[in-house]
Amino acid sequence: MTYLENKKIFLSLVDEYAPNTKFFTVDEDIQIKCALLYAPAYQELADFRTRKKLKEIEVSKSDIEGYEKVKLPKCKQIKKIIGMDENNNKKSVDHYILGEYIYVSNKENSKIVIEYIPFLNLINEETEDDFELEIDQDLQAILPYKVASDLFKTDPGEDYTAFEKEYQRRLANINTSTMGINVNITEGEF
Repeated sequence: MTYLENKKIFLSLVDEYAPNTKFFTVDEDIQIKCALLYAPAYQELADFRTRKKLKEIEVSKSDIEGYEKVKLPKCKQIKKIIGMDENNNKKSVDHYILGEYIYVSNKENSKIVIEYIPFLNLINEETEDDFELEIDQDLQAILPYKVASDLFKTDPGEDYTAFEKEYQRRLANINTSTMGINVNITEGEF
């Protein structure tokens, strides 16, 4: 879903959607606040769960034995590093990480796949409408409710609680199986 598609849902929720206008709303206050409201809500949901990405690194065999230095992707966390053979089967590949680089042995042709959690491009006032939201679809679907709630929190004439309750209800019902929940059970806690 794009930023624009999500904004249209938000504007429809708050009854401000105007399809024949440049900003899809005639309310100047909402036009000004839109990116400012989306930024923290999007960051909150991105911190809740971010899609994993993959980076492949291929190293060719060299006559001069050593290690090829490759910059790691800028990311919050590296989840896995998997060596693979030419048939995409797991294999051991001699490598090590030092700082922001991975060093891969060039004794033989090698491929390494890095699974990581990236830093996201955040929403700000310069964000284009065609920006693809980088959070999962279930989180994209609740983002307009969070933004609507935040919009009306400062408006004494509006009741934001319906949007806040719907946001909290949907947030509680999202799939938590991909959130990387860790549970440590020690002796005596069974």
